[in-house]
Amino acid sequence: MNQKLYSQRGACRSIGKSVVGVLLGLFVLSGSMALAQSAPKALRGQIITNSRGINVPTTAAKFVKKMRKQDSKKFKKDDDGKWVIYFVAFFNRALPVESIGVVVLDSKKEPVALADVPAQKGQRTLSSQIIVETTETPGKKHILQVYFARGKKPVVLAKKEIILK
Repeated sequence: MNQKLYSQRGACRSIGKSVVGVLLGLFVLSGSMALAQSAPKALRGQIITNSRGINVPTTAAKFVKKMRKQDSKKFKKDDDGKWVIYFVAFFNRALPVESIGVVVLDSKKEPVALADVPAQKGQRTLSSQIIVETTETPGKKHILQVYFARGKKPVVLAKKEIILK
């Protein structure tokens, strides 16, 4: 079964079973995440990441401060030799389509983890996790991006630089 992979120039390329990324647990944002749907402008286009789950505040008081306090940039391998990245992405605009892509790009702008995620039009946040099984450039900057496709070009909704150690 082929997967379409994101590339820096916006074109897609197909590969078979060598896709190394797996997106686990899409959560349609409800309950406490409803607050995140109307998050302050300060978080638009940003991704909060952590090696453990992220607790989304249930009140508006100090929402941004509480989210940023949980944010981390560096990730170590877990006991299985994989990097697990939990994240909450705050889109810079409402989603105009019903599918989102999540990708981790290495320092060469090559995808090391990829997932296509069903979504809802108008959605403004995504809370989930992605697993990176391997990378050719550990210790260097990687980019976590959430995007949607417009034609053959990706439109980035949120992104963040991370380091996989």
